[in-house]
Amino acid sequence: MPDPSSSVVFLTGASSGIGAATAQLLVERGHKVYATARRLDRLQALRDNLPAGQQGRIHIATMDVTDVQAQSDAIADCVARFGQLDVVVPNAGLGIFANLAEADLQDWHTMVEVNINGVLTTVHTALPHLIAAKGLVIFIGSVASRNVFAFSGIYCATKHAVLAMGEAIRQDLKGKVASTTICPGAVDTDFIEQTRDTELLNQYRPNFKKGMRPSFIAEHVLLAIEHRGKGVISDITLRPDLA
Repeated sequence: MPDPSSSVVFLTGASSGIGAATAQLLVERGHKVYATARRLDRLQALRDNLPAGQQGRIHIATMDVTDVQAQSDAIADCVARFGQLDVVVPNAGLGIFANLAEADLQDWHTMVEVNINGVLTTVHTALPHLIAAKGLVIFIGSVASRNVFAFSGIYCATKHAVLAMGEAIRQDLKGKVASTTICPGAVDTDFIEQTRDTELLNQYRPNFKKGMRPSFIAEHVLLAIEHRGKGVISDITLRPDLA
């Protein structure tokens, strides 16, 4: 098993929020990160804001997780650049809140494509490399992975699927690939901003603004990575202290 203190990590959704915080922290701690997202300008800002001595440990690449060939090309490039692949963090995801009776069907399809199919594609494409490395998949679930909340039922369904993916790896690839699922509650990101219903947006936005810092989630990604070889942290639930 490679040194867990110096892993090669493939990360999706790295341009903002949890993904950006994770990329920054992992690079700071000596890991190599292949950081992907759709927004090149934000990826460039992420890299350029790192100290010059750390920038060689990150490679940025634009990629849409719904593009199967793009994912295949990116993972192949990651292995070619860094020589191995130890950890995958399929972080890219989105949530669009709406009443079921008023929701746009295309929004449901988009959430399924990104939150389920995008994650499945990342994991499936990376598996041969992860098996070779006795690697780790860190899924970013949600408290919605275990609950169903009003106005977000389809999002909750996609996050239930993420939890199931983590368990499937534990069942099918025991001893070959480990998995950790991190299930955070509200995080202070722009996650909710794609919601079109202004009333719902105004209702729920304050809860997210009072949520956890993305860096707190990133710390638990780091924890899971650096415990490789000591034991598997299978599930982590994180909640904001709103008292």
